[in-house]
Amino acid sequence: MDLADFQARFDALTRGLEHPRVATALALVEEAGEVARCVLDQEVYGSAPSDALLDEIGDTLAALSEVCSRHGLSMEAAAERVLAKVEHRAPRWREQLGERLVQLRARWDGPASP
Repeated sequence: MDLADFQARFDALTRGLEHPRVATALALVEEAGEVARCVLDQEVYGSAPSDALLDEIGDTLAALSEVCSRHGLSMEAAAERVLAKVEHRAPRWREQLGERLVQLRARWDGPASP
């Protein structure tokens, strides 16, 4: 499934249940907070990995889709724009941050998987 298909299907399933435009951003932040809670539970408190993180990521994707739709925007267009931006900026980020991020991943994530 592509982003345009997801957005169209989500819109169809929730027709008549749309949040007011300003509430879409609030719903997105709430769902992103749930993702953070799941990561905190796993990484800091030692909870076993579960489907909860996957579910919350899906909820966040749905909330993002509604933000786009209620503001007349395409998720696919947003994805293309961010990829173009990252393509332009990634070489500089790699130069400036690459080694530091390698060190942080080794410290926080443990040994790299083969």
